[in-house]
Amino acid sequence: MKKILFACDMDNTLIHSARLCKENDVNVEIYDGREISFMSPKAIELLAKLLESDKVDFLPVTTRSIAQFSRIQLPSSVKTALVCNGTILLKSGVPDEKWQETAISETKKYLPEMEQLCRKYEESGLFRTVKIVDGMFLFVARESRDGIEELAEKLATETTLDLEVSGRKMYWFPPIANKGISLKRYCEFFGYERVIAAGDSSIDYPMLEFADAALVPDNETAKKIKAADVQICDKENFDEFILEYVLQQL
Repeated sequence: MKKILFACDMDNTLIHSARLCKENDVNVEIYDGREISFMSPKAIELLAKLLESDKVDFLPVTTRSIAQFSRIQLPSSVKTALVCNGTILLKSGVPDEKWQETAISETKKYLPEMEQLCRKYEESGLFRTVKIVDGMFLFVARESRDGIEELAEKLATETTLDLEVSGRKMYWFPPIANKGISLKRYCEFFGYERVIAAGDSSIDYPMLEFADAALVPDNETAKKIKAADVQICDKENFDEFILEYVLQQL
């Protein structure tokens, strides 16, 4: 019997930063001795219930690197995850070689461009952080998000890569580093009766548009995607909303 696949973004979807932390929220990530990511007690309870079900598979789909994803301590074991915007499939924390071979083959033609841009932006002084993430895409971060949209418009003219902005961060993605393409590829590998996806940013839009049901945090996000079935969070806790929705489908 084919299952439901629940493809879920992590940051600001299933987990949230210390800035948004509420009383009694549970820490799920520590970095450099600081508690940086959290979940609500109810979300933890709902996720544990979902992971116990034999009717749904939970698949984190995140732009995080392998190391960044491994820092997240979810309350229950997660067997598979798509990281680096879907270019790397982790099985019990280990990259799947066959999956990664395809991604490397597709990405290598863009690597010289990524390396050239990386050197250029390291020397520019525009960014606090500049790096190529796990060999799959270029990432930069600024101290502030002020003026980042205008800067991104200018930098987009310098590249053949897909440039995405999220807060004070920018990403240069090869075509295969796309959550929609990766989710489609995953479903072709394993086959599912229905796909539900949850996400909050433009990087998630391709994944949300591929899914049978797209779960989003607000009307503004809903207006920006082309999906047949869009479920909009009508309350503050997006993490609890998405988990409750999926459980109701079982």
